[in-house]
Amino acid sequence: MTRLLLAFALLLSAPALAQQAPDGFRTNLLLETPLRGTPQRTYRLYTIELAPGAATPRHMHPGDEIALVTEGAVSLEAEGEAPKTYQAGEVLHPQPMKPHQARNISATQVARLTVSSITETGRPSTMMVGPRN
Repeated sequence: MTRLLLAFALLLSAPALAQQAPDGFRTNLLLETPLRGTPQRTYRLYTIELAPGAATPRHMHPGDEIALVTEGAVSLEAEGEAPKTYQAGEVLHPQPMKPHQARNISATQVARLTVSSITETGRPSTMMVGPRN
């Protein structure tokens, strides 16, 4: 029953990234809950795994996303900014509503991140955007 509930929560909330996930990209929703005292906000905790050389689809977040690189290294390619590399133990916090993409910079090692998300209740944590022009 717990697995069924978790699968249902993942379908509802890890939204667009899971729906359009390219090869080598995987998310795992660990927790989704209203914030105590502020039921109009939802907190999500999930992990991301990027195979060597893989990248997330280009996307943005309507709320705050804070990610800890737990293994490997990723390059965050945010629109209008130079790419920035984050190593294991470093934290990234993309600007809300700014298109970006995370890429595993290693050709041999998996990259893993643990992500915290806070959004308005009823909104997805991730919104897909088209390719750069």
